[in-house]
Amino acid sequence: MIDVKYFEVPLPEDVLKEKWSGHFDRCLKLIDNRVKQEKISEELKKRLLLEKEVIERLPQQYPYTFNEMFCKFQDIIPDITVEEIEQLIINNQIEWIYIDGQKYFHDLCVENIIKTRSDYARRVSKEYDNIDMSVLLNDTMKKMKEKGRLKYHYHQKTTIKINKEKEGKKIKVYIPLPLEYRQVSNVEIIKASHNFIESPKDYPARTICIEETYHKGMEFSLEFSYDVEQYYKEYKASEVYDIQPTFYTEELAPHIVFTPYLKALALDIVKKETNPLLKAQKVYDYMTTHVNYSFVRSYFLIDQISEYTAKNLKGDCGLQALLFITLCRILKVPARWQAGLFVTPDSLGNHDWAEIYIAPYGWLPVDCSFGGSAFRGKNEERRQFYFTHLDPFRMPACNDFQVPLYPVKKYQRCDPYDNQTGEVEYEDEGLLQGDFETINEFIGRKEM
Repeated sequence: MIDVKYFEVPLPEDVLKEKWSGHFDRCLKLIDNRVKQEKISEELKKRLLLEKEVIERLPQQYPYTFNEMFCKFQDIIPDITVEEIEQLIINNQIEWIYIDGQKYFHDLCVENIIKTRSDYARRVSKEYDNIDMSVLLNDTMKKMKEKGRLKYHYHQKTTIKINKEKEGKKIKVYIPLPLEYRQVSNVEIIKASHNFIESPKDYPARTICIEETYHKGMEFSLEFSYDVEQYYKEYKASEVYDIQPTFYTEELAPHIVFTPYLKALALDIVKKETNPLLKAQKVYDYMTTHVNYSFVRSYFLIDQISEYTAKNLKGDCGLQALLFITLCRILKVPARWQAGLFVTPDSLGNHDWAEIYIAPYGWLPVDCSFGGSAFRGKNEERRQFYFTHLDPFRMPACNDFQVPLYPVKKYQRCDPYDNQTGEVEYEDEGLLQGDFETINEFIGRKEM
């Protein structure tokens, strides 16, 4: 497994030309030829080997031609026109790449428009299940402000099914487990399908690890419970200490990197502001009003996530969280990653957000994507809420970025940055997206 920090090394121009023309076979030949040359540096060699992994994965996430994508839109929005689709592409709201010189479109391109464009969401057919969380979030925010806190007890189950079956091969399966710290307590493993190794309770990317010999149809599951408690409190800039800690203000290659553009952007956002809380607030305001939510290719396929998000002004929850963290660190505001699941009876899915450290208050949550959603919905109260507050519908499984799993994997991870869907590897290869399936099941929730 190659350290992902080598994504920092620039690719040779000829490799880049073939990659973005979608000539992936030729790109791989160029890489193989370069790697054999004795004169290239060890750093460039490792970067090229990482790029081979990228090229193998990249086209799988863009399965649709224009006509196929248009038919997919028509199934959900029957009256949509080709001209509307073309305008969405011009507006950078539909993700695409070239494959052998032809445009192919992201597998979630339709879902992305329904999620982020209310004018299109209103036109969907009645059969399409489009869950609107705004009522729940508004009610929860109001309840938290009235009570000062909300606490829930959760009961869930995670199952990993193997699609790439290798009878008789040794297999290692990692299943995410709630991280017991700050807002989460009383984590209890109720039942597991097999014997397992559990990562330490304070490990920043918590899992259980199951090692078995694989047999056809075998599934791996974990049933667990935990408590989540969130508080509401007004935080005042006038109470913030003049001296703040310096932890979590460093770079972490390849994605939390203080590039010239990001440093200039950070300074442009905060102007002459010096108060740490207000600096973070200004960054959050920029993120929620300038960066559009968008599903994009998986994080492993993006060389430098923070700069990508800043230049393209789009990204999903994780891309937005990472740019926010990077900008805060440039401004000497401690910031870190938190990620796991968003959990309600009607919705259970992956989610990422951030935390900032402000003395004397300590770690405070910040959710740029939920804030951006409130901005799109013209709900300023809810947009402000997600700066320094969270709803209690979170199951964090990690509180740091780019943390190796415990015990360490042998092969390149499917997602080397996060800890949400688990990881799987055989004795002779690591499994990628599509090779296994993670099913999260909501069993119950009780207010406490």
